[in-house]
Amino acid sequence: MSQSLPRLAAALCALLVIASCGSDAPRVLGEAYVAPASLNLHSNLGTRSSTVAVLKHGERLRVIDTKRRYVKVLTDKGAQGWLDSRELLSKDQMAQLRREAQEGLSMPSQGSATVFDALNVHIGPERYAPAFAQIPPNGLVQVLAHRAVPKTMTAPSGSAFTLAKPPPPPPRRTRRAKAQKSFRPPMPPAPKPPSNWQELSAGGIGGGSNNNGKADEKKDAVTDEKPVILEDWSLVRTKNKQVGWVLSRNLYMAIPEEVMQYAEGQRITSYFDLGTVVDDVKGVKHNWLWTTSSHPQPFEFDRFRVFYWNRRRHRYETSYRAKDLTGYFPIEVEPAKTDAKNRYFSLILQDDTGNYWKKRYVFDGTLVHLVSSDPYQPPPDNTLTKAIIPGGENAPPAPTQSGWFQRQMLRLRHFFRHR
Repeated sequence: MSQSLPRLAAALCALLVIASCGSDAPRVLGEAYVAPASLNLHSNLGTRSSTVAVLKHGERLRVIDTKRRYVKVLTDKGAQGWLDSRELLSKDQMAQLRREAQEGLSMPSQGSATVFDALNVHIGPERYAPAFAQIPPNGLVQVLAHRAVPKTMTAPSGSAFTLAKPPPPPPRRTRRAKAQKSFRPPMPPAPKPPSNWQELSAGGIGGGSNNNGKADEKKDAVTDEKPVILEDWSLVRTKNKQVGWVLSRNLYMAIPEEVMQYAEGQRITSYFDLGTVVDDVKGVKHNWLWTTSSHPQPFEFDRFRVFYWNRRRHRYETSYRAKDLTGYFPIEVEPAKTDAKNRYFSLILQDDTGNYWKKRYVFDGTLVHLVSSDPYQPPPDNTLTKAIIPGGENAPPAPTQSGWFQRQMLRLRHFFRHR
C-alpha cells in the first residue's frame, strides 16, 4: 500500500502536466494557403510590426484567431503571426489553382509575347487577385487563352476560407433578470391602419402624384444602371512552367515590327508562322497569320489576316483578310509536310445564329483558299463557355430557328465575306 501511493501520485502529476500542455495548444479555426509569391508574417496587426517569417506561395497555414479581415496563423514550423486574409487561399482554391496550372502546361500556344516592365502574374483574371509570380523586363511568355471580365476598382471583402464556428458565449442573465422578464405583461397588438389610408396617401410624398411608386422605381432603376467596362486578360505560361493571368494591354506580341505596323490600332491576340521565304536582298523572311481584336469582348478575335513576303518588291503584302467575325481559341496550324509549299490552318468561328464552325484554310505561298467548313462543338470545360463575369454564366447563345429567306441571306453574307 505504501509503494502504490507514490506511483499513484506520479501518475496524477503526469496527467496534470499533459492536461496543462493540451490546454496551451491553440484552437485551429481553419486551414489556408499563401497566395502571393512571398508574404511577410508580422508579429502583430499592421505592417509596421516586426516580421516573424517570410512565407512562400502555396505554404499551408492554420488559422487560430481573427480580427476584422486579419487572421493569426500558425505555420508548420511553429511560427505565429498576423496576415491579411485577402492574401490567403482556401484548400479548394489551392487545389483548383494547381489543377489549372497542370492543364495549362499542355495547352497549345497562340503566340509568344514580351513585356517592357516587370509584370505580375495573378491567380485569376482580376486586378485584386493575388500575384504569385512576376515576369521580368523583356521576359518571354506563351499566350494560351483570353478572357474579358468587368473592371474591378474595389478589393473584395472577406476571406476565401471557411473558419470553424466559435464557441457560444456564456449566459449572462441572472436569476433576478429572468424573474423580472417572466412577470412582464405581454406586448399589446399593433394598431390597425385607418379605413381610408389609400385616400390619405393619394397625394404622395412631397405633394406629388401617386403612381404606387412605379414611376419612382423605374427612375431609380434607370439611374442605378451603369455601363460595364470590360478588361482583357490573357492566360500565359512562363519559362518556369508557371501558368497565370496578366493584363493583355501590358503584353506585346513578339511578331516582327515589319508586320506589327499593319495592326492599325487593333490588338494582336495571336500569330503563327506559315513558312519561310529566302530573299536575296533581305535574307530569310516568314509568312504570317495573325488575329486581332478591336476592343475588349467575350470572344478572342474579330478579324484575321495572312501576310506573305513579296520577294520582288522586298516587303510584306496582304494575302487574305476577313473582318466582322466572332472567333475563338485555339487556332491550329498544321505542321509543314516534306516537299510541300501548302500550309493548312483552322479557325473556330461563330455565325449569326450561334452555331460554331471549324473552318480549314490552305495557304499556297501567295493566296488563301477555304478548304472545308465543319460544325464544331466546344468542350464544356473550354474557355469558350467560361463565364466572363465572376459567379455568372456567359454561355454562347443557343442556335435559333430561322426562315428560308434568313438562311439564304446568311449564305450570301458568308459567300461575300469569304470569297
